[in-house]
Amino acid sequence: MCSTLPDGHQIALGIGSGVIELADINLQHTISRFHLDPPNHPIWIEFVHGRHRVAAEDNEGNITILSHDMTPINLGTLPNGPLPAVTRVSDNGLFIIRVPWNTDNSWYNNMTLVSILDNPHMQLLASPPSQAVDSPRHDTLAIPHRRTLGFSPGAHYIGAFDGLSAFTWSTDSGDLIAHYRVTDFECWIMNPAVPTACSYRIPDPVFVRPTLPMTEGSAADRPHSKIDAVHNLQDKSWTKCPFYVLLQSKDDDHESDIRSSAAGRTPLFQSKEIRTGLPMFFNGKLEFIIPEEYQPVVFSGGEGLGAWYGDQVPSDPTFMYSPRSSKDGTRILLQGRQTAPIVVDLSQVV
Repeated sequence: MCSTLPDGHQIALGIGSGVIELADINLQHTISRFHLDPPNHPIWIEFVHGRHRVAAEDNEGNITILSHDMTPINLGTLPNGPLPAVTRVSDNGLFIIRVPWNTDNSWYNNMTLVSILDNPHMQLLASPPSQAVDSPRHDTLAIPHRRTLGFSPGAHYIGAFDGLSAFTWSTDSGDLIAHYRVTDFECWIMNPAVPTACSYRIPDPVFVRPTLPMTEGSAADRPHSKIDAVHNLQDKSWTKCPFYVLLQSKDDDHESDIRSSAAGRTPLFQSKEIRTGLPMFFNGKLEFIIPEEYQPVVFSGGEGLGAWYGDQVPSDPTFMYSPRSSKDGTRILLQGRQTAPIVVDLSQVV
């Protein structure tokens, strides 16, 4: 299992027996080395606030924050399943949202927010009313993945969707803000908070509560700056349009290009098995073909792959997947079925 720093210069590697190494990509050397206690293998790693700080979950569900200048902080243990939870970190590094793969319960009833700054802790997000959501189906996306999960620009809000339902929550309170019914999943994307040239419509929620006022001095607001003020305005706007429904004519043959263009500088690749490799889309066009040995394993349920650190992604009818990457999207980390990852660097070609 591996992760990349927002600036793209460092990666975190889970190398077994509870060991996590931070390495500098440019200088090709190890910066820090951590040991999980107990020494179980990590199933996900995320860089959080600070250059040499990571959060990780092991195969027993233990969540730990590690840094070279502090004692490891164990936040507790979460129920886990045979398949790895899906995570996404906010741009400011202050929050991680965790979506479990649990066949016994719906994912939106078990969303956990990990808060990093000041007093690190975990918080279970509010569940939607049971009568408000449709029964799960097996012919569509059953759990969000990195392409359908994210934060608003200033991290005051969370958005997530599967093949049937979409939700937004407040990071300040953990309350549910809105619920949408996804009737045309292949046309949905997260609002990337950047202008898009693609035509789209804004979906209407089936449930919405008045937007909660952002708490003064909340973790998402610190440190205060002009950038924070801009993000606060963007967040208030984001809640009105957390998801786009893309519009395209019958003449549009290149759905992957259209979806990538709408997503902005978020790298996407097709997770469908293609013998010639995986097409990598970036900022609206095909940029790269990834060797097939680095394509992720697509699962639709059942048992996981145990102590194996490659990429595993839920089955998605669009066959599109968002890999781990730097904040600007130009350095992409891929592992596929390999024991070691590769870094795809697009910074010289875009």
